[in-house]
Amino acid sequence: MTTIQRLDAALAAHIEKVEHYKQVQTLLAWDARTGAPRKGAPYAARAKATLAGELFKLQTDADFGSRLEDAAQQEDLDELSKRIIAEHWKTYKRWSAIPVEEYQAFVQQQGLANAAWLEARAANDFSIFAPHLKQIFDASLKFAGYWGYEQHAYDPLVQQFDPDLDKVTLDRIFSELKSALIPLIRRVTSSAKQPDTSIFTHPFPLEQQRQLGIELLQAIRYDFDAGQFGATVHPFSSAINPYDARLAAKFVENDVRVSLWSALHEGGHSLYTQNIDPNLIHTGLGIFTSYGIHESQSIFFEKFIGRHKGFWDNNYFILQKIKPETFGHVSLDDFYFALNAVKPTFNRFEADELTYNLHLIIRYELEQAIIAGEVDYEGLPEAWNDKYEEYLGIRPPTHLEGILQDGHWSAGFGLFPSYTLGFVYAAQIHQVIRRELPDYDHLIESDHIETITGWLTTHIHQFGKSRSADELIKSITGKSIDTAPLIHYLTDKYEQLYEL
Repeated sequence: MTTIQRLDAALAAHIEKVEHYKQVQTLLAWDARTGAPRKGAPYAARAKATLAGELFKLQTDADFGSRLEDAAQQEDLDELSKRIIAEHWKTYKRWSAIPVEEYQAFVQQQGLANAAWLEARAANDFSIFAPHLKQIFDASLKFAGYWGYEQHAYDPLVQQFDPDLDKVTLDRIFSELKSALIPLIRRVTSSAKQPDTSIFTHPFPLEQQRQLGIELLQAIRYDFDAGQFGATVHPFSSAINPYDARLAAKFVENDVRVSLWSALHEGGHSLYTQNIDPNLIHTGLGIFTSYGIHESQSIFFEKFIGRHKGFWDNNYFILQKIKPETFGHVSLDDFYFALNAVKPTFNRFEADELTYNLHLIIRYELEQAIIAGEVDYEGLPEAWNDKYEEYLGIRPPTHLEGILQDGHWSAGFGLFPSYTLGFVYAAQIHQVIRRELPDYDHLIESDHIETITGWLTTHIHQFGKSRSADELIKSITGKSIDTAPLIHYLTDKYEQLYEL
């Protein structure tokens, strides 16, 4: 008997119906981003708005709220049942504060904004996207007002994704990282020792890149019987349930690293979903606990395993097999150094791990500037370019390489910090897992990734949303979010690689 069956039957049925709607929404989002016809986007946006409105009504139904309140008073409830009730009560209170017609309009705006972003990318013209962005951001701030906050309007926005975080904490995290990373990047890029990355610029047919992605996903034990591998403009994963965890990679013919990293990154997301306790399906807890923890798992597999030399001891042959004319005569050492090359670029997702967080800092600082009225929408591209020049020493020549590279703002504001939080969490977890699994390096070198995944499942994956991000990270490390392990990892690794 699963935990949800111990709740009142009507309450359990209502919760299951809510979860079914969420799953359908996720499936529609998958379709929209993996090949849905462009001309149908406005009509799909309307359909999704209708569906979202129905879900909204289910989540804010007064009778549902009363049942949740009554259930919370039961004295014999186990801890997991209490978590289920608390999760839905939090959602009930959050969405009840917003008029349903405003929420439906916002969901429709999200669909239209995403379509406008794609159109703007095709035309390399930010002005197509700008009015949609203003509508989304104005609605986000209005929602923040409905929800209320004690210190800053950004707090309830970021807490949609990472409930344990606020602007004060984020300001500290980003300040610490910026202070440590900018001088380290300058030292690395000025080093006399530099890798030859030309091997990655040779044409690599997209179908062969897809085969590479499949084999790398197999190497990290992604379950293809409980997922699907697609192609998209911007890589993503769809956490539907543990038996349906899909991912999509981006393929660029003249840079195989894009598909390589996106397969490992999104594969990490999907492994998290696939290892959540199935008993949590349809409870509201059968999903990642926060975007930061979710991102920590994708980053762990992309960077702490995918950038580990031992991983390529076992898997470099895949590249040599698929493209022998390019990689057949390149040594593993040269390949590994090239794979870890540090070079400031315009694109966040394609960034090396040393410059990666500066891309997120830029986006976060621009969001704060918009809230403060320091930048308007027409001035965003210039402000974006100025920050890239200041922090990374490069200036995007076009909107496509600049402000239009991410589509996340079409969904709202507050998500970007989760990517940095994920890297920080991943480094904290990596520090502990190396201590608790003394043969960590050997496990990777001997192709026993499943032992490491098992540890992650025991400490993180299985719990889904039944434990908060702060509870998980404290249970693993003994402390809350801490940038020191990440700064130490990056400094140590790149000082050695570049012989600083």
